[in-house]
Amino acid sequence: MATSVEGHPLVFQDLDVEHIDEASTALEAIYEARAAGLVVRGAFPPELVAAAVAHLGDDAPWTSPNRGLAGGEIRNIGDAATPTFTHLRGPPTEVYKRSVELHAERTAAVFGDADAATHRLQHLLSRLFGGRPASPPAFDATSSWAAFNFRALDPGQQIYAHHDSHFGLGVYERLDAALDRTTLLSFFLTLQAPEGGGELIVYGAWGSDPGVPMLPTRFLDTAAIEQRYDRAVVTLRAGDLVVFDSGRHVHRVTPVEGQRARLTCGGFLTLASDRSRVAFWS
Repeated sequence: MATSVEGHPLVFQDLDVEHIDEASTALEAIYEARAAGLVVRGAFPPELVAAAVAHLGDDAPWTSPNRGLAGGEIRNIGDAATPTFTHLRGPPTEVYKRSVELHAERTAAVFGDADAATHRLQHLLSRLFGGRPASPPAFDATSSWAAFNFRALDPGQQIYAHHDSHFGLGVYERLDAALDRTTLLSFFLTLQAPEGGGELIVYGAWGSDPGVPMLPTRFLDTAAIEQRYDRAVVTLRAGDLVVFDSGRHVHRVTPVEGQRARLTCGGFLTLASDRSRVAFWS
């Protein structure tokens, strides 16, 4: 546990997958701001992770939604329901729908099985929520939101400090009304760790706090935040899963060092308003 110099306390649980049932209330604790996040070590089996990495080379169908953001370009396979340089207000519904339609094909091409990774995530997230169901929510009458997307952060690239406040984007009009929109959590699985850097940094600052340091560009002032707030540094190995409060806590990913890209798959999650289930999507 770390306590913020200024701001909100940071509590991160770290456990091996064999002990995941000891964290059966973890999602509720994060959702209710009693914890900032948790890491499940070895959440995915090595053979599933290795299969993914083998198929995520330069010839995979990568896109660059933040092309032109100096030092902050990230490559994706599959759209994420977030603002990007390509779509400042998030992907249009018809664009995301195409991603939904291609999700099974893309996932099968990477993992060798269209459902193995989603089923594994369902199992893990359910156990972190006391055994209650976990699944992607319905997107329309015939399909569900994509469970996750793939992301590559190349050497020299980073994800700048931000917090995730996405429910106002147009694509979220398709989100099930029974789901709670007050809090947004993030999850991601590390498929390939970089040689150096690429750590997730979560700060004691909340994006909604008054006076969080900003630059004239309206980007968050990372240097000032580093001085004023404590931080949790999360270093992940291949197969590790992290879930954290990205909707409230300011966070970033440090620049990737060395010659190897940081490869992950992940997305967002929320709870049903009646706390009966978990919903996750990219």
